[in-house]
Amino acid sequence: MKKFAMLAVAAMAVSSVANADVYIHGRDPGNTRAKGFNQDYSYWGTYAGANFDGATKRAFNWDGSSLVVSSSTVVNTFSAGLATRANIIRCHSAGCLVTARLINLYGTGKVGRVVAGSSAEGGSELASISQPEPLTNDLKTGAARSFSHNAGVLTHHGGGSNCEPLGAGTWGSFFSSAVVSPTLPGEDDGAVAYHSTLGKAATGSYCDPDDWFCTDYASDSGMGWNGSYWSGGNNYSGHVIRAADYVGHSTARQYSGRGW
Repeated sequence: MKKFAMLAVAAMAVSSVANADVYIHGRDPGNTRAKGFNQDYSYWGTYAGANFDGATKRAFNWDGSSLVVSSSTVVNTFSAGLATRANIIRCHSAGCLVTARLINLYGTGKVGRVVAGSSAEGGSELASISQPEPLTNDLKTGAARSFSHNAGVLTHHGGGSNCEPLGAGTWGSFFSSAVVSPTLPGEDDGAVAYHSTLGKAATGSYCDPDDWFCTDYASDSGMGWNGSYWSGGNNYSGHVIRAADYVGHSTARQYSGRGW
């Protein structure tokens, strides 16, 4: 059966602030929801329930297709709306790249901490083979990692995994097995690999240690995992792995609401 893997870490206190938890969605070209800060959580579906910390919440909705690194328009708008320090920014996918760029450009004064579901802040190798809109250029690993992600803000990461034989993947089983799996190193959620979703400081192949079908497992002798499973390697400063689960990229929005 599919397993849920959790890395226990010490709880860290966060100062209480008056502002709401802010949800920022990922790549979403063609969306028609009102832009800016509002109460439209349609992107999040069933995962926009009450926050675990009990704070009030609001969404920051953007077009989901504009540049966020090469151009700072989206990030500037995001920052301008955070009139006071946000309690938690809860991000998914490219929304986490927006958040990382916000912290890089504006510092830590407006953010208490970050909870990231299937973060694309480290980019995706798939962006190098398909560029349907401007954002995709910033989702290339080189562009996404072109600025410092070492943060004074505690960032909790949850990533999804589809590294299974002919796994369903976000875009269907045939495309996943024929294109996604060979393109994304290690385990991935159908769109982004662990090196990004788990906040790794460098691209690479990271796997669940109990997954026989992941690319690094075959070289294991039973005495360890070749140093490259999901809790191995180095993370960006301030970035903590909290969970890796067998879910797809869209389903991994569930991590954003966690009470980490």
